[in-house]
Amino acid sequence: MKAKIALLSLALVVAFVAAFVTAKRSPVFQALRGNWDFAKSATRDTGTYYRLKVKLSYKGEAQNFDIVVGCDVRQTNYMDGGRTVEVGLTPSVFGRRMSDGKGLVVRPPRECRGETTENGEVPPDLLPVVVVYDDADTLAFGTAYLSDDAYESPLSVLQFGGATIERADRAAFDQFRSEQHNLVSRSSYHMSNGVAALKEHGLPPARVPMGLGCFGYARFRLAGVRKERVHDVWPADRPQFWKPVNPEEQEAIDPLLYGRPMQTDHEDAVSVPSYRVLYELEFDVPDKGLSRRHPLKWGKGDRAVTPSYYPDMTSWSALPWPNDPAQRAEALSSEGTNVGASIDFRNGATRGFGYCMSLPRALAPTFTQHLRLLRKHLVDAIEVQDRSSDWGFERPLIVERDEFMFKPFVFSLSSVRGDV
Repeated sequence: MKAKIALLSLALVVAFVAAFVTAKRSPVFQALRGNWDFAKSATRDTGTYYRLKVKLSYKGEAQNFDIVVGCDVRQTNYMDGGRTVEVGLTPSVFGRRMSDGKGLVVRPPRECRGETTENGEVPPDLLPVVVVYDDADTLAFGTAYLSDDAYESPLSVLQFGGATIERADRAAFDQFRSEQHNLVSRSSYHMSNGVAALKEHGLPPARVPMGLGCFGYARFRLAGVRKERVHDVWPADRPQFWKPVNPEEQEAIDPLLYGRPMQTDHEDAVSVPSYRVLYELEFDVPDKGLSRRHPLKWGKGDRAVTPSYYPDMTSWSALPWPNDPAQRAEALSSEGTNVGASIDFRNGATRGFGYCMSLPRALAPTFTQHLRLLRKHLVDAIEVQDRSSDWGFERPLIVERDEFMFKPFVFSLSSVRGDV
């Protein structure tokens, strides 16, 4: 009996060894044990790549960027039907630490169909969104440079020397990612999209999410019939800043006509199509790049002239940005008044800038209760006269005397399925 058991055991061992040897030769086993030559042979890359070069100077020191961007990079990992990963714009934002502890971040435009400066499909005056963050460790609050006005401002710490886009390939992309460190962490970037985004990517939460939402107001000069209409509804006590009391009054001030001309607040005021603010600045301006003060003709049409932008602190309501934004968000939740718009105007000195920030509601779970309170709006700490009951999230149209109006805009530096 013992002899039979021994023979049976030996037969099982021989069968197991034979099966193991056969399995070692299989593709699945090779992939599972880390045979990267096999994995590489099974990779199917359908992405496109380009190189963004941006010439910048920060406080007199050259800070040029050479960023290789991947669009819709798709990889099928193994022949056994392993997970397929497709990533959108990568990196969606790219930054580096400055010697003074600030963070300098560039948002590449989305040029994923072979557009380059050389073939004329990228404008020769390309101006990408660039943001200077107050703290390179958190990237919670930054000042966005949105036009030529910003770079020419006495408040500017940057000089812009031009930007170009060239073709690139996967090899250049891999080399870039292995050689250049991105200041922006994946946890900080994806936390801005909520807990679900962190779980999807298997990331731990950052204490403070990156300030990816950028806020501001575009200021326009009132003229002609529109100025007359505004004068007619200007409150009798003639406040410096005020807002329409109802939809009818707003329509009289700012009629919803697609593409109608609106004058910038420059002394040599030029017309700007209203959709630049009503659409592009609310959605895809980081993908397309910023318009310039003096537009150039390129491609199939003309580019719009840039409006005059001014930054908005929104519900944070006061400068400077708090040292501990999470703690400040909790404090705001216990305060009485909910501040909606808070335009940092400084008599026009801040023209060309926007503010990108982490929102209080992302930092304080109780902040949604705070939003139910009656709101007030500010321009340089001057309260906007508001004759209506105003709750909720929307930032209003604001009128300055009977001469100018401020229209709100917001956009995000993130991108669809993007990563860093």
